[in-house]
Amino acid sequence: MAKVIAFINFKGGVGKTSNAVNLGAVLARDFGKRVLIVDLDAQCNSTYWLLRHQERRALDEAPQHTTCQIFLDHLVGTQIFDFDQAVVRAVPRSAAGNPHIATLDLLGAHVNLLDMEDRLGARTLLPYFSFLEKTLKPHAKQYDFVFLDCPPNIYNVAKNALFFADAFVIPYRPDFLSLSGLRVFASVVRRFQDQISGFKPRHAQPLIAAVIVNCLKKHANVGLAAIGELELELGDLRAKGLIHPKARLLTPSIRDCVKMAECPSEHLPVIIHSESAISTEDYLALGADFLHQLQSI
Repeated sequence: MAKVIAFINFKGGVGKTSNAVNLGAVLARDFGKRVLIVDLDAQCNSTYWLLRHQERRALDEAPQHTTCQIFLDHLVGTQIFDFDQAVVRAVPRSAAGNPHIATLDLLGAHVNLLDMEDRLGARTLLPYFSFLEKTLKPHAKQYDFVFLDCPPNIYNVAKNALFFADAFVIPYRPDFLSLSGLRVFASVVRRFQDQISGFKPRHAQPLIAAVIVNCLKKHANVGLAAIGELELELGDLRAKGLIHPKARLLTPSIRDCVKMAECPSEHLPVIIHSESAISTEDYLALGADFLHQLQSI
């Protein structure tokens, strides 16, 4: 059965999509894992990253083949979503249509997810937070990992990810504002888990299991200081029981580089876009540490 991992942070621009796409690619290509990336963000970043123009356009015109339809089906009582028709196998592909990574799949998003937020919020008497799990859990057995690329909030779609996940990974940008938001995020997650305890017992609920530092700049004293403060904060959160008792900062941090910035427009993970990039080196090492951490919790 797959490990379902939510890459989540209610701050934008911290590297959620970059971690989901690039770590997923490393695990699939270099560690032989079967990985599904599920795009839950109306901005469709992982969808646009991994699909070329014609593939994206086809998906834009067929929202029934996206995560949006999962929620719509539960809201209106239809059964239109078909996993086998919706999943895009072996992403990304070259311009000639040849797959780069045979065991990396994508379930894309659609901008109509924005509408789902309001509609889910109006269904207060339904366990709306379980819709994603009910639909995708039967298909998770095809994979070793299901990565949930979450929106930059903890609204109704993101709460579906919180309910479905086995563990949370927090992408983190090394600055003061990101640090100040981590404790708030952990507290909000705990309050939500208290609210759903009747549907999922506390012992079965996921916790924050790891943090990944992104965009670490070379010779940046501010970033290194922020990482030190992050380690202290994680220790305090562990002591308060707000995160997993074995939660830790994964290593190495992902260093900032030009090749990484080029990847979304090239529709490639960094390990394929540039084998020599420092971010490729970082992600290969991070993949090993990620697997070690998931096995230890």
